[in-house]
Amino acid sequence: MSTVVYYYTLTGHCEKLSGKIADQMHCETERIIEKKKRLSKGFLRFLNGGSAIQKRSAEVASVRNEPGQFDRIVVVTPFWAASPTPAVRGFVELYHQDLKGKKLGLVLTNLGTDPAEAFAKYQELFPEPLVKRSFTKAKGEWEDPREDELIREFVLEIDK
Repeated sequence: MSTVVYYYTLTGHCEKLSGKIADQMHCETERIIEKKKRLSKGFLRFLNGGSAIQKRSAEVASVRNEPGQFDRIVVVTPFWAASPTPAVRGFVELYHQDLKGKKLGLVLTNLGTDPAEAFAKYQELFPEPLVKRSFTKAKGEWEDPREDELIREFVLEIDK
């Protein structure tokens, strides 16, 4: 089964996590890139949550690995204010037709927030049911000792 892992990141955490997932799934990763630069440092980056709450889409660059050529697609992304990031919203809108009929996985990252509401909002975007996993960390906790185990569980679940 052909697989690709797309990721969106501001801080680099989702890039690292997507690499670990791709290693276990023996596939490539590709970054979802917004055409317009977004605030990524300091307190002002929290303003990005407002665009997520308002359901704004970002214009994203075309990916080199077209989603239509894969059977299984995983998206790794944070959520902002319990909402989809504008970049992933833009990605799903751009490739909505290519995502139909695929096995889809969604991995969310965040700091200490319950992801249930975010998962429901992300599911509204995607054309197919999602295999979901969250990597939640407490503030100040940068390494999760269970991360590798949680990745293995996710890979086993999406392989079913």
